[in-house]
Order: sequence, then C-alpha cells, then structure tokens
Amino acid sequence: MSHGSGVKRVPPAAAVVLAALLAGLLTACESGADGPGATPAAAAHGTLPAAAATSPAPPGLLGTTEMNGFYQPMRYTAVDGDTWEGIAAHFRMTPEILRSFNEAVSVAAGQVIDLRGVNVPQLGAGGSVTGQDGRGQLLYKTSAGDTPAGIASRYGVPLHALRIANLDYLTGDEWIPPAGTTVAIPNPPLD
Repeated sequence: MSHGSGVKRVPPAAAVVLAALLAGLLTACESGADGPGATPAAAAHGTLPAAAATSPAPPGLLGTTEMNGFYQPMRYTAVDGDTWEGIAAHFRMTPEILRSFNEAVSVAAGQVIDLRGVNVPQLGAGGSVTGQDGRGQLLYKTSAGDTPAGIASRYGVPLHALRIANLDYLTGDEWIPPAGTTVAIPNPPLD
C-alpha cells in the first residue's frame, strides 16, 4: 500500500518508544525544567531571585543544598550516613577535590560542606576577594593565570553573568584579565 509522497510508516514498537520520550519531555516542560537535572525555565528567561535559595538535595542525598541565584549548588548540609565519596559523586567531582575545599577529616551530620572552594585558590582562579561593591557583588583581585572560566567556576556563577558584570573589560575577543585587575563577581553566595 502506498502512502503517497515517500512517507514511511513508523513501526509500532518505535511509536511506543517515541510516545514515552515525548511524554517525559512534556512532563519536564510542565514542571518548569528543561529536562532531567536542568535548571528551572525561569533561569533561562532571566527571572532569577537576588538571594540564595535553600532546597532539599537532589535525589541520592538527604541533606539540604544551598543554591545561589543562578541555581548553582554552593553548600551542602550533611546528614548521618553521608560520605566524602557520596557527596563528591553526587555533585560530579572527586572526593580529593571536595576535601581540599573543606578542612574536616570526616563528614558529620549537620556539617556544612563547601561545594565550590570559594576560599581555596584554584587553577584559573588563584586571586582573592578584596571586598564588596555597593550592589553586593564581591570584588575579586585577579592573579597571574586567572581565566574567566576559572573565576566563574570557583564562585559558582555562569560565565556569561561574569562577563556581563565586567563589560568594561571586554574587547570582543576572549577576555583574559591581567594580574591585579579587580573584577566583580555577580550574585555571590551569602555567608
């Protein structure tokens, strides 16, 4: 039987799989997320809250995760049974890196775990905070080897937000802040 202009019929098994996939995507869209593990749609439209939010940890951990206004995890409050390995795996890092951000030898219930290493110099972000501006942004003094991506990662902000906060330093090409430059870190974590 011909269906006209070269249209091919989808086998019934493939149609069931396709229908299940579409149903999952529709559910994600209705919940305000762009897909499993994605940030809420409000983040994509620039309607971010100004203060840090606290929410239950994603599935797998039972403690709470403190998020910044960009929906980036900043801190995790541990519960009984949490381990460096479990927390690190959940937030997609190695236990060694997570331990380097935190002084404790073991994880204890109620302990607040730093997920970003804000107080630890890192590759691409070895500078230091020198204060705050009048809008609540951190003022960060760069060191040799600092990169926008390293600074954004250390402080848990999207790269585009860091660039927008420092438009006066952009020249059109890749922006590499010279050592000693003071840049603004938008929406830092609240302490």
